[in-house]
Amino acid sequence: MFRLIMVSILVTLAGCVDQSRDVSETGSPVGPAVSESSASTDATSSDGAVSEPDTNPKREVLLNVGENIILPAYKALRDDAAVFSGDGNAITNYCDAIGTETEAETRFQTRARLNDLVDSIQVVELLLLGPLVANEGALHHRIHPYIDFPLATCSLDQAVVSHTEGDYSIDIRASNQKGLPAIEYLLANSNLNHSCPAQVPATQGWNGLSEVERKRQRCNLAQTVAVDVADATASAFALWDPEDGNFLSQFTSDINTGANFQALSDALFYVEKNTKSRKLTVPLGLDSDCSTVTCGALVESPYLERSLDNIAINLETFLLIYEGGADFGFDDIIEQAGFPAVNQRFRDQVIAARTNVENASVGLAEQVKTLRDSGRSEDCVNAFANPDAEDKSFSACNLAGLVKRVTDDLKIDFVTIVDVSIPGNVQSDND
Repeated sequence: MFRLIMVSILVTLAGCVDQSRDVSETGSPVGPAVSESSASTDATSSDGAVSEPDTNPKREVLLNVGENIILPAYKALRDDAAVFSGDGNAITNYCDAIGTETEAETRFQTRARLNDLVDSIQVVELLLLGPLVANEGALHHRIHPYIDFPLATCSLDQAVVSHTEGDYSIDIRASNQKGLPAIEYLLANSNLNHSCPAQVPATQGWNGLSEVERKRQRCNLAQTVAVDVADATASAFALWDPEDGNFLSQFTSDINTGANFQALSDALFYVEKNTKSRKLTVPLGLDSDCSTVTCGALVESPYLERSLDNIAINLETFLLIYEGGADFGFDDIIEQAGFPAVNQRFRDQVIAARTNVENASVGLAEQVKTLRDSGRSEDCVNAFANPDAEDKSFSACNLAGLVKRVTDDLKIDFVTIVDVSIPGNVQSDND
């Protein structure tokens, strides 16, 4: 299920990940090993004396990640959003083709471009920093509000009617009706009936419309939402762009090194709070945030049926940032501190999780549904606790356990060695 396209995306962002380092020792750290003032290497003068270090390894990470990962990732997101939306682009062509002999072909092409956009979004999800999350995440919530706002399908169904009647402004719509989840529902949901209670006035006549008309009306709203996503992604890149808003200079400035290094490490914890919990343990009913047997309504990308692919991309991007691509990253700090085995564990754990996704024969939404209907919650709990004992029926429960291994090391060894704090919104997560 994990698509090979991600290989080219991650290579484009930052070159090949360096996995050639030898593992020379094992063990866990006992305390912070590298300070902001320590050097990545010591220089030796011509008379043999060792000079004082003149580099800051934390700033070196920020420079590399900012220039070689964040900027390319934000640019790729902007470009994919532009290709998907706007006059003459993918979604416009599909809306125009509905009801014609070219509908099936253009729908296939549009879905491919939408998947490209999702790929780029899932990469940037691990780079939620600076302007994208300022003002309580306002810009991010226009792109992919999933982690904070479950999609309100009935409100979106009513929005389709308002949009058709000319009484619609996306600017005043709530975040649970915007971004990628809204586009996916409007374009990829095969059920064209509305999801509202029968007494809701706006949608009472909806199910009586022809299939073609319902597709057109949904597609037209999806186009409006897609343009808003494209505008938001363009703003996000422009704010970082050295030739425009140049937040990159603030991110990499020496005076802000401590705060921004902490912010970058906080961004890595997306795999704890969201990839593991929001996308896996909560829908699977393994988390206290789910108060029923399962919480299938919280599965990400259910209509495109790529929930597990999204998780794999998150983990690949986590490793890309952690290792700094081909250049200086968190792993180099950990290597210099004398804990190469920690780096190897992260690599091995990400590979194990990716392999689980590649081997999965059933998507996450279907596994959650089967789990709910079968009464086999204990099997999922066991698969989560023993992820190496593969349960083919509930491989996502194994996957949750494999991701937990990554996040356990992140919360202990990683923060100790690189000398950062666990984000406040993760402190209470004890699963």
